[in-house]
Amino acid sequence: MLLRVILSPDNIRKLSIPTPSSIEELSAVLCEKMQIMGSFVIQYEDPDFNNELCTLHDITELPKDKATLRIHWEVVLSPVVVDDAHPSDFTVDTASMTSTQSSASSPHSVFPLSTSRFEQWPSMFPVPSFSYDVELRLKKANEDLQENGTALIVPRDMKMNILDKLAETVYSFKAYPKDSEIEKVASALVEKHPSLKDPGSDTTGCEAWKISLKFKMANYRQKLRNAGCSEMVVNTHSRQGSSRGSLKRPRRSELNFLPDHPVGLDEEELEKERSLMEQEVKKRNLSLTLLNAKMETTFSLRRKEIVQDQPLVSTIKQRWPGLFFEEEVCAEFFRINRIDLKSTFLTSLDNHTQGLLKVYRAKARQGRWNNLDELLEKLDAQTTDLTTYRRSAVLRGLPLYLREPASISKTIKDTEALGPHTKAMKMGILEVTDSSTNSGPYPTVVNVAIVLEEEVVMDNLGDFTNALMVLFGLLYAVNMEYPKDLRYTFEAVQKIILNLGKECTARIQSLKNKLLQV
Repeated sequence: MLLRVILSPDNIRKLSIPTPSSIEELSAVLCEKMQIMGSFVIQYEDPDFNNELCTLHDITELPKDKATLRIHWEVVLSPVVVDDAHPSDFTVDTASMTSTQSSASSPHSVFPLSTSRFEQWPSMFPVPSFSYDVELRLKKANEDLQENGTALIVPRDMKMNILDKLAETVYSFKAYPKDSEIEKVASALVEKHPSLKDPGSDTTGCEAWKISLKFKMANYRQKLRNAGCSEMVVNTHSRQGSSRGSLKRPRRSELNFLPDHPVGLDEEELEKERSLMEQEVKKRNLSLTLLNAKMETTFSLRRKEIVQDQPLVSTIKQRWPGLFFEEEVCAEFFRINRIDLKSTFLTSLDNHTQGLLKVYRAKARQGRWNNLDELLEKLDAQTTDLTTYRRSAVLRGLPLYLREPASISKTIKDTEALGPHTKAMKMGILEVTDSSTNSGPYPTVVNVAIVLEEEVVMDNLGDFTNALMVLFGLLYAVNMEYPKDLRYTFEAVQKIILNLGKECTARIQSLKNKLLQV
């Protein structure tokens, strides 16, 4: 079906879609394809009345094959504040939409939250522009310093403006920056404005700014907490008499750890959307497009339940069954981290395959790594589908190389009962092989499943590589910690393969260094 969609007088688009079966499905498709969100009414040009606009109440009212639609917004949305790298797709008086990622094959290209973050912590911190008068004074001070070496005595109002702007910019990347990150902000500030260097602090001249910014961030978080920011409010009760480590905050470089609800939607309305999502999952022929739209809308409610209440995985699956589809695991990972899980994982894995195999072989030649040597021998004996087996070998080799005490997967026959194998299995991958075929280095796998908290939560995942990718995404989606006996393996996936987070443990840093040398 060919559509002409009028979003605003200066934003009219042409769109080709499969013929929708309902208004709800049409709305979901428009949200996905047009990257819009919010409550709206669809109007169409009715040929029976000389193409005058009529409100669409039934999908059968639409002209066949070709139609002109106009989007009429019902709810006033606050403008989305984004940086220059993520410009607003378009703006009208009643709504503001943001284009964050365009991909026809990506079901997670729409992101409705006005509080969303878009980027990981930058390698070079972008010092923001300050108020006009402060910028003028800084320009003059920088010139005076260069010409005659005159130092700037920063007045209080100027310092407050600088710290306020810096705190807002820091928060746009993360709420709880590390000391090393605060230091980089202070360093970037004095590098851009040398007149702000404090000659009495240290050789860099930024130590005083680092201390001031650290206190400013604490004050800024308190302001947000008082204003009702979800990411801050969640720790209100835990602050009294609790250790620093008990705070609920991002620990694996999550960008959107606990977002606020979309403007115009409260918990009651979001709960209705959740119920609609649950009903959609129960349908024999469910619409992934419609499911994704409901999961997008209810993201903030879901994160609040998962982060704040810390329910069992079985409870999460009962409340949010739509989360346990492979497509939605990838979509949820994108909502949290702004990274396309599947494409990033596979591309980076292929880029690191040669280097990791070289590192494994060097370790195996030392003669004390029989399991690693056996894994490589099986790989060398393989003559077909080499990419699949190389990926699998690289991932299976991580816990062996990193000297982990546990295995990430377990293999069983299709004639065996699941219970004894999933018991006491906190998390892992279960590979079911065909008992009727001859055993070999790579027996025929008929099913690959993910086990969390002794229960199979997902199955039919294709192969080990895909299952590990989905498992990793699922740990983020349900906010589950890495298992202690496989923590280095998952850290390697996070920080080497997906490049999420900079600071590594000594063991992972050593592996990264060796990969740079091969």
